Amino acid sequence: MNTTQQTVSTQSRRGFPISDLVYDVVTLMHEKAKGLEAIKEYRQDAQGHQAFQQLLDKMEQQDRQCIQDLEQILGRNIKTQG
Repeated sequence: MNTTQQTVSTQSRRGFPISDLVYDVVTLMHEKAKGLEAIKEYRQDAQGHQAFQQLLDKMEQQDRQCIQDLEQILGRNIKTQG
């Protein structure tokens, strides 16, 4: 594959200068970050409800791990586009 073909294949079908994959990863990271903010707010309501607190802890841990995984994917894909 030549350089021109690589450039075209990494650009979005939406016409943006980034690939669909990079756009999707950034969007998912944003949504997960919003979820973490919501969890922080819900923690106040969870006081005195151990099962709910534990569930929020689990959800926070999973979202943080997903964000870390997405950051790694983003880093690898930005390097290949640059």
